[in-house]
Amino acid sequence: MASLPWTILQVSGLAKEDNPGCAPLNEFLQSRLKRMKRVLGAREWLTDQFSIADILMADVLRLVDRFDGLANYPVCRAYVARATARPAFTKAHADQLAHFAAAD
Repeated sequence: MASLPWTILQVSGLAKEDNPGCAPLNEFLQSRLKRMKRVLGAREWLTDQFSIADILMADVLRLVDRFDGLANYPVCRAYVARATARPAFTKAHADQLAHFAAAD
């Protein structure tokens, strides 16, 4: 949940220092990323093995990283790289892009 309002501000161009709503959202996201850093620093995946939780979390963190939100969290970036390098992710992503391209 921490990433959604933060991402909306990024996408909309409203993520500016003079926007009073940005500071609390940045702090909330940073607190969650610090927690993820501790969790992912101790293990490869969120549970004992790769699971649906990792698919969801990698997708959330991938969007945060798109706006450089993981710049200070190399452990989280490495996690996203591991998850998105999996053959099933690569195929699903390519299939999704092909679907959208076909609709254009």
